[in-house]
Amino acid sequence: PYVNSAVADQIEQQNSALINVRRHLHQNPELSGSEFETTQYLAEKLSEAGIAYRIGPDNRGLVVDLGDQSSQQRLALRADLDALAIQDAKNVDYRSGVEEVMHACGHDVHSSILLAAVITLHRLFEQSPPSYAIRAIFQPEEETASGALKMIEFGALDGVSAIVGAHVDPHRAVGLIGVRSGVICAHCDEVFVDVRGRGGHAARPSETIDPVELSARFISSCYQEVPRYGDEPKVILSFTTVHGGYQQNVIPDEVKIVGTMRSIDEAKRSQAIESVTKIAAEISDETSAEIAVRLGMEVPSVMGDEVTTQVVRDICENVLGVDCVQSIAKPSMGGEDFAFYSHQLPAAFIRLGCKGESSGHYPLHNCRFDVDEGVLNVGARVMTHVALNFFG
Repeated sequence: PYVNSAVADQIEQQNSALINVRRHLHQNPELSGSEFETTQYLAEKLSEAGIAYRIGPDNRGLVVDLGDQSSQQRLALRADLDALAIQDAKNVDYRSGVEEVMHACGHDVHSSILLAAVITLHRLFEQSPPSYAIRAIFQPEEETASGALKMIEFGALDGVSAIVGAHVDPHRAVGLIGVRSGVICAHCDEVFVDVRGRGGHAARPSETIDPVELSARFISSCYQEVPRYGDEPKVILSFTTVHGGYQQNVIPDEVKIVGTMRSIDEAKRSQAIESVTKIAAEISDETSAEIAVRLGMEVPSVMGDEVTTQVVRDICENVLGVDCVQSIAKPSMGGEDFAFYSHQLPAAFIRLGCKGESSGHYPLHNCRFDVDEGVLNVGARVMTHVALNFFG
């Protein structure tokens, strides 16, 4: 792999604009399924740079093709667009201007980085046309794990040889990146539980089959059977919402529980599902309550192809230095719908350090999440060089 000095120069020239793009996106976040303005804003930036694009399904998301479109070699680079339903609690000029919506997972950063990489590649390819093709995928609806599948159906992977994605990482300092082959992120399952009993007066619980009490018992039993804590859990089960009742002196008929299960071992996942189902059946048999457990949306693990990941690692080591590229020791229990791409194509997924001296210290999905904006320059240089060197 080679380091093209023109890349650093091009991205340095864009640095102020790159920060402005990121801050605009941060101030104007949109939830999954509503990324219309985000799409239009990025489309306008592409148009200003003279770059053609295709708008994705339902007028959300973008696909940009660069390079030799007749080539059998095509690398895809992917970023995501959507924000989360979280109130931004940061005291900064660019804090979210949308009530209870913010970019707490860095998708504004990912999109800004990919935009800068696309503009840089476009300028370089105008001067020296390549013998390969690059496709940029700006994807909506990552947080609801439905955007990747929609973009695949749209044809975003047609003719693509391999795909590379990146995600900001507040555990690493700016300038450092993490790479890993094999399982990178956990297999994710939505879990829905309906506990149906018999309601009645709160003063006479003996006349009821109390679904609130049974829900507490069910959750407690599940947590004992599928431990949530430990050095290296292979399965994590978390119940995150419990809904039931409407008045303090009325025991309701029904309680609905929603949660998520994350796993990095298929056998452990199967055991956990069996355990949860068994607990529900035992409580039902004992109390005459009806407890129904079902799994909802399933997102597979993100898989890093060994050869593709090594190629990306070599490129990153040349760009940043060997000491700045770290091996990720174990998979994340977080989920990521990049997984759907990684099960169709050789894929690599890298972690971009975003922690600086004064910002980037809060975890992902936190109301004070932010990044050191130096990650924008690093990410843009890395993604651009990956595109330039991947087929070299």
